[in-house]
Amino acid sequence: MAAKKNAQQDQAPWQTVAPVEFKPDGATQSDQQARLILARQSAGFPVAGGQIAHAVTSRASQVLLDFTPAAMALRYQVDGMWENLPPLDRPTGDAMLESLKILAGLNPKERRAAQNAMLNLGYGRDKYELAIQSQGVPNGERVLIIIRPKKLPFQSIGQLGMRDKLVEQFRSQLNEPGGVVIVSAPKGEGLTTSWLLTLETADRFVRDFHALEDKAAKEPETINIAQNLFERGGELSPAELLEKVLLRQPDVLVVPEIPDDATAAIIAEQCSTEKKTVITRLVAADAAEAVARFLAKHRNSAQKFINILRCATGQRLVRRLCEKCKQPFQPPPQLLQKLGIPANTVSVLYRPFVLPPPEQQVDERGRPIQIEPCAECRGRGFKGRMAIMEVLTITPELREVLKKTGDPAKIRAAARQGGHKGIQEEGILAVVRGQTTLEEIKRILQPTAAS
Repeated sequence: MAAKKNAQQDQAPWQTVAPVEFKPDGATQSDQQARLILARQSAGFPVAGGQIAHAVTSRASQVLLDFTPAAMALRYQVDGMWENLPPLDRPTGDAMLESLKILAGLNPKERRAAQNAMLNLGYGRDKYELAIQSQGVPNGERVLIIIRPKKLPFQSIGQLGMRDKLVEQFRSQLNEPGGVVIVSAPKGEGLTTSWLLTLETADRFVRDFHALEDKAAKEPETINIAQNLFERGGELSPAELLEKVLLRQPDVLVVPEIPDDATAAIIAEQCSTEKKTVITRLVAADAAEAVARFLAKHRNSAQKFINILRCATGQRLVRRLCEKCKQPFQPPPQLLQKLGIPANTVSVLYRPFVLPPPEQQVDERGRPIQIEPCAECRGRGFKGRMAIMEVLTITPELREVLKKTGDPAKIRAAARQGGHKGIQEEGILAVVRGQTTLEEIKRILQPTAAS
């Protein structure tokens, strides 16, 4: 048993797991097969298959390869945090990258100019998409591999992190006839996922949904949402295509990005007079900034939009505490007071289990023992991420504020006066529920660039 364990420890990470099954893209099936055959002839093919499999089993969302004259440094991003792995020697790293570039249809000999491609793969029953980006740098080459599961890891916006009470509030806003709903998040904070789950939350099986999308940025197909695609400089402008769509009498318009003033004017009019519901999205630090940015972007129709805005969401991603190994602790009264939590309402908060250093790993009699890291989270103390989500309802009082100012700080202050819970307050509630930690909430509340 010990010999087997030592043998495993001597192996590189890529040797410890079954390899992924690569599925190259290509113009034809024969082109795809040719890439696969050529890649299999490369010495780096087993390394590439095993290393990507190890990243997938480690729940990595990104893999960073840094080539220097001596080695290939390797890092994973897991739950939004970067982790260092043992480096590969340069020949092994070169062979691995050559194989990946062949599979993705890139030039393996090109190590300076930027190259980008997509590659599909399967691991067990799960399917993934890899985005491979390579670029020469002064010390060698840097390659970023983004791993995207083809199936959303969440079934509902509640699973993503929205509180049950907010889910009902949000669903009501989505299903109420007439008005604009804005979904927002900063860059890299899960906007695509929350957007897709928003569409799942809306009642698409009772009302008629039509999407207006740029063909160059086509969205994934969603059941019961008809896609209508425009091309910049095409035969029909976005506004003209929207006019044609309106002849079909849709109840809800799904517009990921309102493309121009003419389209915005039609949307504002349809929401006001025909009680159409519009769902859109944009990048913003929080819900208040989303509202401010939306009105500033569509300045010519801003006054109409102020009267028809229904709500806006905002979110930040935090790591979830591992349910198997999280540790309870009794919070001091001073901490509860600082968090605004009434005394005697919360008796326990949670923190991650941290493996003690070897010299402190002893039993109750002080004898040395070896404490194994949690198998569920692999000793990280966290497993997966969740969104801390806010839903800002546009009340009559808030509309009056919007008529006077577009300052996000003033909008935020007015919303709080009306009882709105922002990201900070929602984060504290997640801490109280034992889902994450105060340190995680402090981390996400650091200033974040929204664009």
